[in-house]
Amino acid sequence: MAVLDKGIWYPNREEHELSAIDTFTPSKAIEAGRYHLYISLACPFAHRPYGVISYLGLEDVVSISSVAPERYEDGWLFNEEYPDEINQTKNLVELFILSHPAYSGKVTVPILWDKVRNVIIGNDSASLAMDFATRWLPLAKNKFNLVPENYKNEIIALNEWLHGNVNRRVYNFGFAQDQKTYNTSSEIFFDALEILNARLKKSRYLFDDEITLPDLFLMPTLVRFETVYEIHFKANKQRLNSFENLYRYMLDLVAIPNLRKTVDINHSKLHYYMSHKHINPTGIVPAGPKIAW
Repeated sequence: MAVLDKGIWYPNREEHELSAIDTFTPSKAIEAGRYHLYISLACPFAHRPYGVISYLGLEDVVSISSVAPERYEDGWLFNEEYPDEINQTKNLVELFILSHPAYSGKVTVPILWDKVRNVIIGNDSASLAMDFATRWLPLAKNKFNLVPENYKNEIIALNEWLHGNVNRRVYNFGFAQDQKTYNTSSEIFFDALEILNARLKKSRYLFDDEITLPDLFLMPTLVRFETVYEIHFKANKQRLNSFENLYRYMLDLVAIPNLRKTVDINHSKLHYYMSHKHINPTGIVPAGPKIAW
């Protein structure tokens, strides 16, 4: 993992090795045009708040930009195609130091930037997604209630379950350094997909027939499965389309224009295959597979 420790960049140090871990202070102000969300189009965690913003039609309220797909020793980069038009930095390390010169912690997306105070005010994807889905709803063009009050506690619990068993779990075995770790995490992941597949036999989405926030937590993993995880992370115990209900569900979600436009398969492939040299040392990006959707 790449981290900053009191403002000094360490490309190969783990977060638990830091002298301290800093957090950011969220802003209570809901104000159109004040904030900018930095994401990576490749990152499934940054996809969470991006998906909420796009689905609710908040793009005119919160501006969004992506880092470049390549990621080198300097971490997440900006380039001519994917520039930092807000702060003109070259990479996220510069952006974090600009905000907090003595920052200690991981340097990653998503990042919510306050253009008035010129600081980062949030980088937790789950919290940002929940915030946009709830507190920002009055400013949305599409006022879909992603967190209905009668399901709120269940939604929070399911989001946490998805993170541990699906969203993060695929990285646990994708980055595994030994067979036991790979086997254990792969088993947990595919068991979770079986549970979700059974759940989706009974309803169109995870909570009845309306899209809720957990759907926008699950979708980012599913849309990366066939072109990245199945090959790059060896997530090949079962093909995704063998989960009939889960696959139908994914196709349903990506058919929605405001969600489909948040999916960039080519960006994701470039990032994963070129940046994870410990898994794919040649950096060769596969031509396929060709996906049906």
